[in-house]
Amino acid sequence: MVQEFKVLDRRSSAVRRRESADLPDALEQIASRFPQTVRREVRRLMRTSARVADLALVFPGLLYALAARRGPSAARLNALSLIENGAQLKAVARALDVPMWLRRLPPEAFDRLALDLPASETFARRIAGRLPRDKSASAFWLQSVAFAHRACHEDFAIWLANQPIFDDPGDTEKLLSVLSAYAWYSAKPESEAYNLIVVPWRPEIAFDTALCAAKSWFNRMRLVLQLSTGALSDTWLKPGTALGYTFEPLLTHTEILAEAQAMQNCADQYAERLVREKCRLFSVKRNGQRIATLEVGQHQREATVLAVNQLKARHNMAASAEVWQAAYAWMSSQYALKRLPPMAVAERTWDQAAWRSLIQPYRQAHGGAPWLDKDASSLLFGGLDADLCDLARRGGVSSWLFT
Repeated sequence: MVQEFKVLDRRSSAVRRRESADLPDALEQIASRFPQTVRREVRRLMRTSARVADLALVFPGLLYALAARRGPSAARLNALSLIENGAQLKAVARALDVPMWLRRLPPEAFDRLALDLPASETFARRIAGRLPRDKSASAFWLQSVAFAHRACHEDFAIWLANQPIFDDPGDTEKLLSVLSAYAWYSAKPESEAYNLIVVPWRPEIAFDTALCAAKSWFNRMRLVLQLSTGALSDTWLKPGTALGYTFEPLLTHTEILAEAQAMQNCADQYAERLVREKCRLFSVKRNGQRIATLEVGQHQREATVLAVNQLKARHNMAASAEVWQAAYAWMSSQYALKRLPPMAVAERTWDQAAWRSLIQPYRQAHGGAPWLDKDASSLLFGGLDADLCDLARRGGVSSWLFT
């Protein structure tokens, strides 16, 4: 019995010496490319077996999965046994539940190996031509594709993989949450949120078009949540008639959405300006027909005087001289053209019931969608807005929506 213990001790000592030995320079260079969190374990595994070390060259993702102790220990032991017995990479990948399409990604890509990666053969074929060329961008690329699949679907993940937004690392959940939800709702015409989409997402859509459409949808959501009936009561100027035209204030999201739809303009993008007391909108009509949309705001040079900021006909075309004359005639009849800008704007309430109703189908389909807060708030929407602007910067998208 004592002799048996001595044999076991000699074997374990040999294993310890082998595992503590330095790696050859070529292998050390590869090991140093893995994330810092697993680098020590990667080195240990590479020392145990030449076949395991070969994974660093032929399939870094499998070596990362072993080093990160991904999955049950029995599955990892089975994978190591398959490797030592010369099994095909497919069999090892299946044992570790690692998709084969990850094989061509470098060690740098596996900063955080996502647990919910698409693994279908169709996805593998489609993603093959969209892998990142820059190894320094591969980790953020992989995290983004994994989140796009989790937060939307495979088609969206494939589309996102080919977009020019991965040069800088970032927080995928923050950056992509609105864009992912917009793409998902684009295929749900029965939902309330779909009715707020002007241009639905589709696999052929250009990135700038998709991002602008997502921002427009996001702004319309804000409009619904902050401009319910009674949220705005001060019209600044009294409604009235001049030269045969009527001027009616637009105060609720229902009125503003109807105006934007009828006039094919961007009145539905003014939620934040209205809530922050930067402007008021009026519908200009003649004989009950919508003719133009008027924006009233502070004069550019005289801070205490109200002025016409914009007056646009349908499709944002220039309004006629007659409409302009009517607008100034109506303005001249007002007794409150002087208005002090507010020193501070009170926090507007958010319609939490509307938020829950709009987002509930998405939450049910995506495990509660924890990347979107339970309650709507200025903090939430301010952060999401900033992230959409960051996406625009990354993708080189120039639009007034992001100014």
